Amino acid sequence: MNLLKKTTRFFQSLFPRDSSSSSGDIDLEKIQAIVGHSFKNPRLLKKALTHRSYMTSTSHSHLDSNERLEFLGDAVLNCCVTEHLFHAYPDKSEGELSKIKSLVVSRKILGELATELDLGKFIFLGHGEKTSGGRRKTSILANVFEAVLGALFLDGGIEQSRVFLEVTLFCRIDDFLKEKSNINYKSKILEMSQRDGFGIPHYRVLSTSGPEHAKTFKVQIEIGGIALGAGTGPNKKAAQQIAAKNAMKNYEKSKIVNQIQGAEKNELVSE
Repeated sequence: MNLLKKTTRFFQSLFPRDSSSSSGDIDLEKIQAIVGHSFKNPRLLKKALTHRSYMTSTSHSHLDSNERLEFLGDAVLNCCVTEHLFHAYPDKSEGELSKIKSLVVSRKILGELATELDLGKFIFLGHGEKTSGGRRKTSILANVFEAVLGALFLDGGIEQSRVFLEVTLFCRIDDFLKEKSNINYKSKILEMSQRDGFGIPHYRVLSTSGPEHAKTFKVQIEIGGIALGAGTGPNKKAAQQIAAKNAMKNYEKSKIVNQIQGAEKNELVSE
């Protein structure tokens, strides 16, 4: 038995077929057409689409949600993406491949793919998540994408997982790399800061506002102890990206050095 088959059987042993849940309440033909696979065990597909909030609202164990499949799908995704990038970009260094992979497996990209596949309308959600727009939340959609990938792996093996990723993700990588909205400003400002001897930028949460299910975060980025920009977003990561983008507009090594020296002399430093 080759290594690939051994690996597949090992993961399948960790996630045995579940005979306790029903495959009702789901348009099997439609969702299977979307993911491009006819499931031998449709219950896996339903579980992949079941958010933890739904299990809570129906008094079921959170183990019946898609979280375990998401965990598996994340591993399958990283393995397949790494293999694809290795072969698709033979002229890229390890560092460059790592940056591409970081973008490709990001919540933002996976959420976009799930939206394009229209997976949101098939997700089983609790009442609270439904009313707060859970079907459109990037984090939920990205997790469902990974859970579906995990279900595909268990039902169809690694080859079926690759086929799904080829159709949904791999063919889009070059386009994603060209989109300005996908630029990782945190990575870029980190490189600039370390290159100029200022160390790692520090992100400080200035404030949070809004209800628990729809909070807004305001974050400030400091380089060498000097505030260079702020950003606001629906989560800390998004706010940090915007802050980093704004900081790049204000970044100038000589000015930062002068401000640091002024701060050390206890002079008033303007932000």
